[in-house]
Amino acid sequence: MQEFDSFIQPNMSLYIPICKVSSDVSLFNGDESDYVIIIDFNIKAEKHNYYVSIINSPNVKLKETLSNDYYCLLIKKEFFENIFAMYVNDTDGMRRFDNYNVEVCNDILKYLNMFAFESSKNMMNSEVTILAHSTLIAHWIVRSILGESLDMRAISSDYSVARAQHYIEQHYSEKITIERLASLTYVSTSSLSHKFKSEMGVSPMDYLFEVRLQKALNMMRRKNISLTDIAMTCGFSSLSHFSRFFASKMNMTPSEYMKHYSS
Repeated sequence: MQEFDSFIQPNMSLYIPICKVSSDVSLFNGDESDYVIIIDFNIKAEKHNYYVSIINSPNVKLKETLSNDYYCLLIKKEFFENIFAMYVNDTDGMRRFDNYNVEVCNDILKYLNMFAFESSKNMMNSEVTILAHSTLIAHWIVRSILGESLDMRAISSDYSVARAQHYIEQHYSEKITIERLASLTYVSTSSLSHKFKSEMGVSPMDYLFEVRLQKALNMMRRKNISLTDIAMTCGFSSLSHFSRFFASKMNMTPSEYMKHYSS
């Protein structure tokens, strides 16, 4: 296909346009063996640093008119469904995706580009690393479908930022202060705050509350547990504190969210 750079591997294939692509998108209509995931960079996502992906099950035709700025990923049916089955309890069948839109964190591009790089270099043991990249990409997509990748930030290369990030991820339920985070790496609070916001886009404390919210969302989706217990487990000082914060971020109350998610 001269219109695309093609990176074809046993479990998935990646197609990237290299010129103006014709209106014939039959390649992306998927046969019985492939799931089709198209990341169109010209579709505006609601969340910052996210891209909109169009997901289709095998034998589903693409309905969208694509720009010329996208990646198309074909994932083998058995490979994708085996990974999806790790996340769901329903073993009776796979859900069907018909031009289903989901927002995927832009960090996935790093893994797609690594997949393309490994595919093109024919390096020693490349089949091992390509399988690893394929597995990681498929997990990333499944988590996005299930709403569990609201923030899949890359780990910072700056030690103080990465150390603070790791600590927050492990101790989010505890009382955490900027002074405590700064003391972990022997930098000033102002220096840590500046470097953290520069790399992560939010302050350390904002990041902490985003982590707490994500943990709460996961509990609300997966467990039959009271909102009070969720609030306490995720580090909020009270149910009312959790409810106010939740409503400010999600534009609905926790009870409304649980009702909406279960419907």
